[in-house]
Amino acid sequence: MSEGRIDAEAKATGTAKYTADIVLEGMAYAAVNRSDFPSAMIGNIDTTVAEKLDGVLGVFTAKDLPCSSNLYGRRVFDVPILASDRVRRVGDPIAAVVAVSREIAEAAAELIEVDYKELPAVTTAHEALQSGAPLLHDKAWEYRGAAVTKESGPNIQSFETHGSREAAEAALRNAVHIVDEVYTTPGDHQGYIEPQACVVDYHSDGSLKVWATNKSPYRLRDILATVFALDPKKVEVMPIILGGDFGGKGAPGEVPLCTALSILMGRPIKMVLRYGEDLLSTDGRHGSEIRVRLGIDGDGKLVGGIVEALLDGGAYAGFKPVLTVNLHGISDAAIAYRIPDFYVESKIVYTNNQPKGHMRAPGSPQAAFAFESALDELGRRSGIGPIKIRELNLLSAGDVNPYGDTWLEYRGKEVLALATSQPNNLKVPKGWLYGEGIGVYARSMAAVPKTSLRLRKGDGGKIIAEVPIPENGAGGQTVVREMIRSGLGIESDKIEVKQVSTSFLPTDAGVGGSRVSLGVTVAVAEAIKLWKQMSADEDLVEITTDEGSDGDSGAYSAQLARVAVDPETGELKVLEIISAVDVAEIVNQKAHQMQIDGGAVMGLGFAVMEDLLEDDGRVWALTMGEFKIPNSADVPQLTTALLRGGQGVGPNNIKAVGELTNCPTGAAIANAVADATGVRVRSLPLKAEAIYWAMKEGSAK
Repeated sequence: MSEGRIDAEAKATGTAKYTADIVLEGMAYAAVNRSDFPSAMIGNIDTTVAEKLDGVLGVFTAKDLPCSSNLYGRRVFDVPILASDRVRRVGDPIAAVVAVSREIAEAAAELIEVDYKELPAVTTAHEALQSGAPLLHDKAWEYRGAAVTKESGPNIQSFETHGSREAAEAALRNAVHIVDEVYTTPGDHQGYIEPQACVVDYHSDGSLKVWATNKSPYRLRDILATVFALDPKKVEVMPIILGGDFGGKGAPGEVPLCTALSILMGRPIKMVLRYGEDLLSTDGRHGSEIRVRLGIDGDGKLVGGIVEALLDGGAYAGFKPVLTVNLHGISDAAIAYRIPDFYVESKIVYTNNQPKGHMRAPGSPQAAFAFESALDELGRRSGIGPIKIRELNLLSAGDVNPYGDTWLEYRGKEVLALATSQPNNLKVPKGWLYGEGIGVYARSMAAVPKTSLRLRKGDGGKIIAEVPIPENGAGGQTVVREMIRSGLGIESDKIEVKQVSTSFLPTDAGVGGSRVSLGVTVAVAEAIKLWKQMSADEDLVEITTDEGSDGDSGAYSAQLARVAVDPETGELKVLEIISAVDVAEIVNQKAHQMQIDGGAVMGLGFAVMEDLLEDDGRVWALTMGEFKIPNSADVPQLTTALLRGGQGVGPNNIKAVGELTNCPTGAAIANAVADATGVRVRSLPLKAEAIYWAMKEGSAK
């Protein structure tokens, strides 16, 4: 089996082409003037000085836009291309400049003068729900794709429930031991290396070509066709690799604006965000406040549970793709356990903060931190212990999970045992407190995404596989090659895999949701079957798969964190993260391991350092020095233990791994801190100051 990544050489040698590298004849550059206020009415916009700057080709405001609607979104069309009468967050685009260079466009954008009438702002989720709170959107239920109704209440983006609150409340009243605590996490950013960028080229015949840092080309095509009343067949999203994604590159970004500018200017338009601008204006992870109530009987068995999640969705709902605009990961919090009466409520609200979207396993890291921390507290308070309480309540063969599903297998107990059995050879700093903590996470593997694929004969006996999926760094195109290699029994160097534009294949659901490997293996298996039946005079096969299910399967991960805490300062050192992972067959060993390690490191960042520092409606962490993500010096010892032999899905019997190891990390580390210090910190990131004061006062902070 070949282990090399298709995209490795080009990236290592610098020959890989990203959106920022695209140069077209006659191309101009765009920049925007953004709001300085979280909530304000827009008065006069003075562009005269900017227009006179040498090299400026045009300055435009909302009144100039060449579209019937100024709004767009992935599902809910509530995001303005340019703000017209009011702004709802710091960073809302007010006016756009087109110039002969990026630098001139940026300089001119700063010269635009805007008169504002500041309005009251709601900058926390709780404020947004208060009686009489200012409305961000007067009639949110009227937006195209809205997930709310007139009766939903003020400032609601979405509201989802599962189970019976009454039954869960009754079960908790009869519990022998209970825990009732609130856990919080801040706004976050995906931390991809490549900032958001696009190049748009519109022609007078109504055709449009787009290069963009976007992982969902077909959805992007449809959004642009809708907003600008274009024929979708004339909108072509071109193939391009992404410099990282982690959920952050599914929204249209600045593509609608640059499309409007290209139409107005009659020339290609390019826009590349500075990283500070990306941190300010794109869609990061939702900040959360999650209340967890759990109860057990005298034998340590869970009898009931209630999870109530309040999430800050920011100024717009349009950056989320699902029809409910909710975060499916909130429901994953308890899916690993047997809970007879369980109720979950997830409420996302509008605030005058940065709009939030999807980030690796959206909702799951927040929910796993809260649920696994609460379960840990319950285990310690009851005297059962954090490991035993999980062993008693993890699902077993034939069990029904809290959502009424029964999987082919439950291997949570096995991965828990695997994680806790790993040897310990660590050296703890002298005088520091040592602790261990566990976190468990599970997710369904049943969804098969809709996609398409073409195999055709190439020169010299080669097979060319044309795919619709962008390479976002996870190795999806390499998976295609490996499937063809094993399915047809040919060498890897005889297979060429390349992404084609939206005009060359009919459909794809986009990269995300740990679905790529499953989707492409189903598609490749069907294509190989047809390839083997192909006659000598045929030179290609093309297939389209439908969205569906391939059986009720799931996967587990359990992480054990080993930490040390300085009792004098509260400084935290994460010494080791052990990831025990439930797997079936592995397509590419190196790529699989990279996903495990990458997830663990992302979980580390979420647990101990990442914070956009949102306050008073502003993002204060506007550099990568202020918004800290883990670098190589921060990474502890990473240990992987694979539980092989699982029942996977698809023709290659696989279990997705991309979002398994970033979710339980926050809880594992927080639980380890509690083990070391004897006190509980219920807010992420786990800062030294919070740990210090918790130890000093002997209570949670």
